[in-house]
Amino acid sequence: MDLRVQIAALLTAVLVGAGLVYQRRWKGSDSVQEQTGQFSLYQLLLASFLTLFAELALIRWIAVEIRIFAYVKNLALLLCFLGFGLGCALSRRRIRWLLSCEALLGILFLVRVSPAEQRIMNLLSWELGAGKDLQIWGARGAVEWPKFLLASATLGIVMLLLVLLFVPLGQVVSRQMDLARRPLKAYSWNLALSLAGILIFFLACRFMLPPTFWLAAVLAVVAALQVRRAERFLIAAMIIPAVLLLHDRNTPDDFTVWSPYQQLQYQAERTSTGEWFAGSVLVNHNGYQWIVNLSSDFLARHPDLLHYPADLNVYSLPFRFAKPSPSVLIVGSGSGNDVAGALRNGSPSVDAVEIDPAIVEMGRRLHPERPYDSPRVNVHVTDARAFLKRTQAKYDRWCSVCLIRTPSFLTTPTCGLIISSTRKNRFARRALA
Repeated sequence: MDLRVQIAALLTAVLVGAGLVYQRRWKGSDSVQEQTGQFSLYQLLLASFLTLFAELALIRWIAVEIRIFAYVKNLALLLCFLGFGLGCALSRRRIRWLLSCEALLGILFLVRVSPAEQRIMNLLSWELGAGKDLQIWGARGAVEWPKFLLASATLGIVMLLLVLLFVPLGQVVSRQMDLARRPLKAYSWNLALSLAGILIFFLACRFMLPPTFWLAAVLAVVAALQVRRAERFLIAAMIIPAVLLLHDRNTPDDFTVWSPYQQLQYQAERTSTGEWFAGSVLVNHNGYQWIVNLSSDFLARHPDLLHYPADLNVYSLPFRFAKPSPSVLIVGSGSGNDVAGALRNGSPSVDAVEIDPAIVEMGRRLHPERPYDSPRVNVHVTDARAFLKRTQAKYDRWCSVCLIRTPSFLTTPTCGLIISSTRKNRFARRALA
């Protein structure tokens, strides 16, 4: 456990203890609105906004950190709905905001307390998916009951914490809807702010803000919902351990980016002399691709990196079956390895299509051959299907990139899908359909 997690644990313990002391000293009702039965548009608006924003933030984050939620996409959504529904049913009970925020910190600790390379939560699907009749990526072929039961209990705790997190939001929204003199107008405000929550989260993803921002914003809005200063201070202070737990390393050789589509982790690999020779890119903690330098100058300095002729590497092999200097379309160009291969083989025109802007930017900054900076390359940050429907260009070759988990440029050559232009783009569209 590193120092950052230890500090977060200490702060959380202090805040939880302070919350328990505060709750014992104050056993009355939880808000002025509950005492007087007064409608608060402010509370309705904030709770409505936060419900959808927090749902989307947690659904996206937890599917990355706990892989079983990525396999069962609707599970996190159903748990959020369950918590909100329970809150509506318990609208007359005391609202326990501190318990809700402690549940969020509990989920963060469960996910982040283990080393980044072997996140315990990421292994849950391996244990829960074990069995002869069920195959989940990486799962064993037979059930080991102690591990299965431990994984089930751990997942049950995570599910319970997710439910607890949304109970107070359901209580606030239901209570304010009941107190409203004009329920239809209150419902309209609820709907409008719910849509605003979706829009703000969309913008947060579009500008590639990390979960540190999303979940800190959740705690900040919860703090703004508090009537008493002490509760507002306690919940606002919980932002500090949350940020410490969510913070990822950020160095030139090791950093994390949350693109609009996925989490990207980059880690540079260097020789014993400190020279860069490859960079691994992980998506949602799983191997995605390697950024490699296959330029003739680099290979001449490191002749032991390849165990086969240079023209047989994965990015050059397709051009052995093409006419000289072909025009090329690369679908899913990633960080630019295939683009660099096309340029090395003399392609006068390369259209590189990649849907994720963060991967393209990573290739621009980090790829040693700088393929995306070439005037012969046209980069299209868009969906491949949409591009193929729009384009009128014809290509001598187009490649649907085959991505590999291991640094296979050092070991075994492989090849992506290659389709001749004589079938034209109409065949390409059918192949991608």
